[in-house]
Amino acid sequence: MIKKHYSGSARRARNILWNAAGRYDFDPPFLAFFPNGAPDNYFNMVIGLAEKWFGLDRLYRFFEQYEDIRRRDEFDAYLWLGLENCLYEKEVAERPVLKSLREERAHRFFAEQANLSRQQMEYQSVPVYNQQETRWASVLGRRLPLLSAKEKKIAEALRFSGEWDLDELLDKMAAFLKEFFRYEYNPEVKNTKAPKQAGPLAKLFLRHVQKQNDCLIIRTGTGEGDHERAVQLQHGASKLHADPSEADTQYIRELFGHSYLNERDLYTLENNICTEEDADCRIWIAASSAGNPDTQNKEVLSSLEDIAKQRRKNETFFAEHAAIVRHTVTDLSTRIETVLSSYLKHLPEPSRAGRIRPEKAYRLPLLHDDRIFLKNGEETEPEICVDLLLDASMSRLNSQEAISCEAYIIAASFQKLHIPVRISQFRSLRGYTVTQILKDWKETDLRGVLGYFAGGWNRDSLALKSIAGLEDSYVTGKTRLLFIMTDASPNDTTPLAGEGLRMNREYEGAAAVKAVENAVRSIRKDGIRAGAVFHGNSGHLDDLHEIYGQSCVRIRKVTQLAQGVSDLMLMMLRELRS
Repeated sequence: MIKKHYSGSARRARNILWNAAGRYDFDPPFLAFFPNGAPDNYFNMVIGLAEKWFGLDRLYRFFEQYEDIRRRDEFDAYLWLGLENCLYEKEVAERPVLKSLREERAHRFFAEQANLSRQQMEYQSVPVYNQQETRWASVLGRRLPLLSAKEKKIAEALRFSGEWDLDELLDKMAAFLKEFFRYEYNPEVKNTKAPKQAGPLAKLFLRHVQKQNDCLIIRTGTGEGDHERAVQLQHGASKLHADPSEADTQYIRELFGHSYLNERDLYTLENNICTEEDADCRIWIAASSAGNPDTQNKEVLSSLEDIAKQRRKNETFFAEHAAIVRHTVTDLSTRIETVLSSYLKHLPEPSRAGRIRPEKAYRLPLLHDDRIFLKNGEETEPEICVDLLLDASMSRLNSQEAISCEAYIIAASFQKLHIPVRISQFRSLRGYTVTQILKDWKETDLRGVLGYFAGGWNRDSLALKSIAGLEDSYVTGKTRLLFIMTDASPNDTTPLAGEGLRMNREYEGAAAVKAVENAVRSIRKDGIRAGAVFHGNSGHLDDLHEIYGQSCVRIRKVTQLAQGVSDLMLMMLRELRS
């Protein structure tokens, strides 16, 4: 018998679930995680109790039937709240500890919501949030939130009784969906979609995508994310983003500010790179991290306030670590200077005297060519410029202050040696891949990088092509090095466009990794050396090497930055020479 090996938070989640179920011989179709990837112990216990009292097979078939419904995320969230109440009532007499665990879960809800940023709030469904707040407030005996008449009815309906058996439960769940959402559940209709592969190597099937809720119920997967600070963003096929609308375009303009390129150049670049698999995408190159403060769009204003708040956090973090920053800049710049000295050694060239090349000796008697020796050539000073590209997707949410600080160190180290640096951050949102220039080539002030903030998705392949396509007279004739700070987990809600008979595919997993690999190969053919500074989950290391080959280093803490970046630069220059 081949056993599955689960890692990290997934193993912890399953152990809790198995313990609650009273059996360890099945692969659960559901797991519960918080948005940051940490296992939700209480809800994993609820899932285990669902197996104990009802068996998960029929429940899974119920959830599976509305797989393709647009509001399935909300349906899931509501029904699991109902199941929580039912199973709590069934089990609390036998497990008195459930009462304290439930209260602890409620306290965590309010503690996390108090610290939730507006960017994160954008990913929540307000009606679902209201029901969650009502549930956990009632658990703690707190004052209930103000609800509409319909919301009050929903809250009451979600108090599923612990006296129901499985048939009654399924009938009540179907009745709930019909009464409040006009969804007709038909047990005779079977979902025809192919089943998802289970296990740690299967792609995650996350039931909550653009509207993340407090509890994430996942259809089998690893749920990694909290151990190495990476927040995992996953999506299902029914949540793919359509072509950007005029409202989307206006939102992007107001949130990210005016374009770095004029309209004609932006249009030309977009036509050049938004082709084939990226044909359904748009790009926006922003001149800074500032949006339009005079907008009347409340959503944009809220986001701009949150961006400003994150900048203050980055600045505070930077100030608190100023001594480490100065030391690391000195260390890294010294190492880079050593690398350049090695790279700029005299290159050998053919000569009539010097060190003989045995493999060329035949040319002397046969061709009367006496240039069969090597001598040191004249040293030349190649001009180098550096692009520093930062993944600014929601997966970087737990690392914003550290990433901005490390990016500052890298940029300052190159700038200290008079090597021009451009710093950019990228994310994907509403069908757009947005690249923001935090510091341009000729600017000397590096504080723009402290405007780094995380939010949205990440279409790495299009971001790489965007930054590589920004060729102006300033970089002409220079050796371009592109450092990308990444978690090697490309993920976007705009699908990979199909061609001919080939269907659209989701931009995630192996397909997305292949797209990024192709993009890296393409820009390297154009003479740009690309290398990765990796901050992320160990599970993505294979993807990292598939995309960037050996031109990558892993950084776990700032003390590794100087050695790692200098080693990476040496690898990139050697690759360029070869």
